[in-house]
Amino acid sequence: MIRNRMRNLLAAVICIAFSCSILPAQNAVALPELNSKRLLNDLQVIVATTPNPGEDMTIGLVVRYGAAFDPTAPVDKGGLANLLSRMFMKSTVDRRLKEIQADLASLGATLNVQCDWDCYRFVMKGQSSKFDASLLLLYQVVCEAQFIEEDFASVKQQILQEMQSSRDPRRRIRMQFEKNLFSGTSYGRPLEGTAKSLGAITVGDVRYFYHKYFTPNEASLIVVGNVSGSLVLQKASRIWGAWVRNDPAPFTFKPPSFPKAKQIYLEDDPGSTAAQFIVGGLFPRRDDPVYPYALMAAQILQERLTKLLPTSLLTVGEEGRRMTGPLYVQGQAAAEQAAEQIMAIQEAADALKTSLVSEDELVSAQKKLIGEFNSRLGTSEGICRIMLDSELYRLGSNYAVSYPDRIRKCDAEAVKRAANSWILPGGAIFLLRGPAAVLKPALEPLGSYKQILP
Repeated sequence: MIRNRMRNLLAAVICIAFSCSILPAQNAVALPELNSKRLLNDLQVIVATTPNPGEDMTIGLVVRYGAAFDPTAPVDKGGLANLLSRMFMKSTVDRRLKEIQADLASLGATLNVQCDWDCYRFVMKGQSSKFDASLLLLYQVVCEAQFIEEDFASVKQQILQEMQSSRDPRRRIRMQFEKNLFSGTSYGRPLEGTAKSLGAITVGDVRYFYHKYFTPNEASLIVVGNVSGSLVLQKASRIWGAWVRNDPAPFTFKPPSFPKAKQIYLEDDPGSTAAQFIVGGLFPRRDDPVYPYALMAAQILQERLTKLLPTSLLTVGEEGRRMTGPLYVQGQAAAEQAAEQIMAIQEAADALKTSLVSEDELVSAQKKLIGEFNSRLGTSEGICRIMLDSELYRLGSNYAVSYPDRIRKCDAEAVKRAANSWILPGGAIFLLRGPAAVLKPALEPLGSYKQILP
């Protein structure tokens, strides 16, 4: 009885906090009421009841194991987690692909399965009035999945064909950048694996990975829509309570280290007149208290570079992960201008560390980050994804409140401190792809470089 009262009190506190502070007053919207329950198998179930009428509903499931857990020794089987993600919906205990697709169509639903380094995310978009049937179908897809040789061979062949096809050049250089940045760690390899590592994977490996890492005590189920919280919790308990838990696997991976010096890599592309380039380093963990301030610093760097080099289409990107992730500035320029633009990026990053940003810059960056966050709250899918992140990275029940507030409170000193710690501090990775004959002399002011094979 006391435990139930505490759960109800916690849900009420979360609901009040969620509805009071997420948005600035001028953008206030009606926010969901939250109800939560931890099942006997330790699956966390949260229902966000939206006040908006209509059928828009999203069900999300996050499982806190991802590609970081791919076996790489004694045999490299990188890409196993990603391969598994593409086998869901192929077969369950009593359904095959066409039947599953027909069931989704009858529910007016879609289902997306995504694997990244830290987790699996299942996101089902459907109709609130059919939440019970949707919960059941998602349970069958996830918890009653069957992995048969025929499907395995087909999925593996499809991934290999995609590897052989030409890649987007921006994605290609980004992968090469991360390979060098995360060398010697679990992140220092392609998430989808290589032709060699995929060749070592068997259907037995897929089954083993699934049974080892898919467990309710390392998962959270989120339902967002115009639904009754108590009724959804009741139905979810009956359906998802049958999922059998396993012992959790420890997260004991070697963390990435900051580049100790400037590392310049050049990949020759003699047929091109332009150069792709990327400059970067590390970014704080998703649960690091400094993460919002580093986001502010990265956003201000983006705005400065857009003004400084408006024709270069520079992108400042970052990715918060369970361990320190990547920060990068990526762009393209005429080959003879690439080195000059890289030096301009370095100078802009250094300026963030030595002088305070202006009030106008702070306000602009705050407006951008909070606006993007708030826009996600306008749909059931956006709310669901925010809550999935909160559960995955254990950001706390008040995450939706604290994130905008911390962005608002971020001042010039906080940006400067975050920039000194996380915006290319000390060493960095510089990677260029273009005509080496043009790039080599232009790279001399940057320092020595290493030429790498395509």
